[in-house]
Amino acid sequence: MSRIAECPSIIEVLRRITLGGPEWAHRNVTLRFPGPSSAWVLVYPLEDASTRYFDFMYTRTEPPQQALGALLTKYPACSVIDWSPGRLACISAPGVDVETLADIIREVAETAWDEPVTVVEASYEEMGRA
Repeated sequence: MSRIAECPSIIEVLRRITLGGPEWAHRNVTLRFPGPSSAWVLVYPLEDASTRYFDFMYTRTEPPQQALGALLTKYPACSVIDWSPGRLACISAPGVDVETLADIIREVAETAWDEPVTVVEASYEEMGRA
């Protein structure tokens, strides 16, 4: 994993990876939220993607559709496409821009972990190519 320096907010990280060039098409980006929960979000490549996807730490046992009901109502294009109780969940956000995606990630983080998002640490990992 390589650290992404000088991007203390979600929107700064997302802008960096959307404006950073073609190499970002082959990188998964992990956002870590320093705090009591040590929570994380994994953002899949954004370049040339009409649908945005991200996994996030989900430690609750209730379905995320239930816990994130207000968010899913606010952003009706979003949906929970997969989840594992007490481990993680995956959200699909078709057609959203990076600013909206940043808002969605922030709201998911604050709802799922009951923690305000103030700072984010980001890193990336190169994906294998065929």
